[in-house]
Amino acid sequence: MNRLSYRISLFKLNRQRNKEYAVISRLAEEARKTGGERKAQEVWESEGFDLKMISDEIDNLLSRYLISKASRRFLPIPSLSEKEGKWERSQFTGKYQLTDEGMRELRGMIRKDTKERMEILSYWSQWVGLLIGIIGAITGLVAVINR
Repeated sequence: MNRLSYRISLFKLNRQRNKEYAVISRLAEEARKTGGERKAQEVWESEGFDLKMISDEIDNLLSRYLISKASRRFLPIPSLSEKEGKWERSQFTGKYQLTDEGMRELRGMIRKDTKERMEILSYWSQWVGLLIGIIGAITGLVAVINR
């Protein structure tokens, strides 16, 4: 999964969650006016299923994105075992997704890899800059001598 498709899917799911939240909030407020706080709580419990399902889809999307990003960089992915606490089965979709701990670990590895890549790039860019400077100085000397 590339970053663009991830961002588009995340945007759509967030928009869908916000719409669902607004609908449930409106229904709960109407219930609160007519039946009190208990009735509003019942609305949240009965209507909140769709909201929880969308949040679950967002967690699943994030898990897939982090896994694909780690795979592209050849980083180790936590083994698919609920015993280690890195994976959990979704309540709504039944798919496996990373837990908060698993996401935190995978993000840490991705950040570390990114930092190492930037250090290597920085190292080589210093040498390239030095080489270009030397070439410029030699070109200048040749131009002055040939005058």
